[in-house]
Amino acid sequence: MTNLLKFKLFDNISEESKKELLGLSIIEKSYQSNEVVLRRNSELKYALLIDKGCLKAAEYTINGKEIVSSYYFEGDAFPFYLYFGNTKTFPYDVYATKKSTVYFLPFKEFEDIMDTDIVLTKNILKFIAEYTSFNKLVIRATQYPRVIERLAYWIIHLDEVDYLKLPTSQAMLADILRVNRPSLNQELRYLRKNNIIELEGMNFEILDMDYLKQIID
Repeated sequence: MTNLLKFKLFDNISEESKKELLGLSIIEKSYQSNEVVLRRNSELKYALLIDKGCLKAAEYTINGKEIVSSYYFEGDAFPFYLYFGNTKTFPYDVYATKKSTVYFLPFKEFEDIMDTDIVLTKNILKFIAEYTSFNKLVIRATQYPRVIERLAYWIIHLDEVDYLKLPTSQAMLADILRVNRPSLNQELRYLRKNNIIELEGMNFEILDMDYLKQIID
């Protein structure tokens, strides 16, 4: 369970807090790809910390279409913003997208440590602020009607995204931007062919910022 201390959430906390943290009633679970981690309306009693793998939060339209609201990668944690916003149950289903190991951290016990460690409290506040900023970025991007506009807005503002929230595949980016993957792939090829961006894996390098800005102006 010492892997728990590697999480960014616990950077620079006191030695006493580390001891108390490792003494909590933490549950460790492993999941296979596509396995359900939590169902919608499950009681919100735990923070989920991803030691290995990747989880996704999925909601559904009235027609049954899946909408992926978030991905959570190794080293990430959630949903502090829901718990401290007084949400009582999970508003979405949570699945493992690949083989994953997850720590379930009891919120009630965890709050006692926060009360005595100001560094931990600041870390939580920063964590929540990063998610809020990320969600606002996604909302702003998806207000544009065309795929190329959403993509351009995303690329321009990539420096605002914490590395733990960056999608690791085009399929994930398509989900985040609420577009279909073939259309996204087509626009990425266009931008690369015309030397607007370089793309290695999911690492973007902007070659022509002015062109991207013209797309969304």
